[in-house]
Amino acid sequence: MKNGIKRFSVRLKNDELITFVNKQSNLNDTITYLLEKEIAENGIRDLQNIIPAKRDKSYFKKNKEVPINE
Repeated sequence: MKNGIKRFSVRLKNDELITFVNKQSNLNDTITYLLEKEIAENGIRDLQNIIPAKRDKSYFKKNKEVPINE
């Protein structure tokens, strides 16, 4: 990792996510903000241990808060 900068790519299949990404004027800063918010609220953790593979809007309405470090 050169100068503490790491690049990565993401595949988006959901039209709503693609629209969100296209709406951002600075995608890097947006993603950084969302990551910082998650870390500040819940600490550093592997979200794959707690999130379901399939999610939709009803999931998020029912589960406003994700359990911490389960």
